[in-house]
Amino acid sequence: MSKIIINTRNHLTSIETDLIAAVKADGNYCRVYYINKREVGLTIGISRLEEMLRTNGGKRNRFIRISRSIIINHFYLHIIDLQRQLVVLTDGGTQEIRLNLSKKLIKPYKEAVVQSIKIRNNHGKDHNPGQAGQPAF
Repeated sequence: MSKIIINTRNHLTSIETDLIAAVKADGNYCRVYYINKREVGLTIGISRLEEMLRTNGGKRNRFIRISRSIIINHFYLHIIDLQRQLVVLTDGGTQEIRLNLSKKLIKPYKEAVVQSIKIRNNHGKDHNPGQAGQPAF
């Protein structure tokens, strides 16, 4: 399991990056939402956390920042519903996170996912065109 250690003046916090479903900015702070519905408040800004996630372990980056205040782990993406303004993230089992976001935020994210799937299908990497799989960001 991959972890990031965040050391601030008053706290040392270990963040399990593989379990992060989403991150929301909260002023100069941010909240991390794990797929198991646990939440952690951090005393760093979302930009700093985004950079830490981007450079963590050299893995293919599964985090995408869809706005100034939201980062989504597209590994857990299950549903993007423009009509209901809803993004559902799930671990494939019983754990689920629902994010109510504006259409303005959701629409470009949905288009990026669709474009990613089209690119994968065009290069022959996805053998079953009816099955989206994981976006190739």
